[in-house]
Amino acid sequence: MTQFTQFAVEVRQQMADINARLISLEEHSRNCSSGEEPTRKKRRVHNPKIAETVRRLHNSEGNNRRYEPEQGLSSPHNEAVTSHLVAALTASPDMDGVDRGVLLSACKTYYETVRRNFRYSQPDLADQAAAIKNSACSRQRRKRLLEARRSVLATIEEVDFWRGITIDMMSDEEDHSVDGEVGWIVRPPSFRSHKLSDLCGRLQERLEMNPKYVATHHKRLHIGSPSDRLAPTQYDADAAKRHLMRPEA
Repeated sequence: MTQFTQFAVEVRQQMADINARLISLEEHSRNCSSGEEPTRKKRRVHNPKIAETVRRLHNSEGNNRRYEPEQGLSSPHNEAVTSHLVAALTASPDMDGVDRGVLLSACKTYYETVRRNFRYSQPDLADQAAAIKNSACSRQRRKRLLEARRSVLATIEEVDFWRGITIDMMSDEEDHSVDGEVGWIVRPPSFRSHKLSDLCGRLQERLEMNPKYVATHHKRLHIGSPSDRLAPTQYDADAAKRHLMRPEA
């Protein structure tokens, strides 16, 4: 078996695994899409599958051609890597019918990821990389908090009031420790309305009455100073009347 043939076999094996892992995501997207969303969400579901395949293929033990992040994408070496990856993907039956341009774009996008990770690994960008990582972590925590609180809305009035809310309205949960106890310092957004803050407090109390939730989340140690995040510049006008602090006359 030639090296390229072995490489193509790895593609098929990896695609089978990825298909199994992502099938539930595809079904969920088809069930949840509405209005103008289906086209955009369909693209999001399709692209992650290809992107994950490219990543695993590029980093597989059987692949001896990998991107050099110190070089530009158009360098002879990196162009050869792109051609190699695209050829292997095209040879895979699981990619039958996928436009070559889509595969090429996915490979180039992965190069940008490799390049970005390399740049942020350099000493002069270490602080910037840490800031980006912390920001992404904080955003994920606010997203999970929003979803958890949405799950315990109990009345029609609460559901109506909650409508249009975004993760920007959730508090930042920052790692901290007090007297040896590890947990989170909670920093609510300064621009959140008092009424929304009251509702968030009630929803949080409901969550913390659930032993399973308590067991899988850090303890909120205490409320800290308001978050220094700025109010969102784009927010639904009707929701803003409920969720955002109104400026004093």
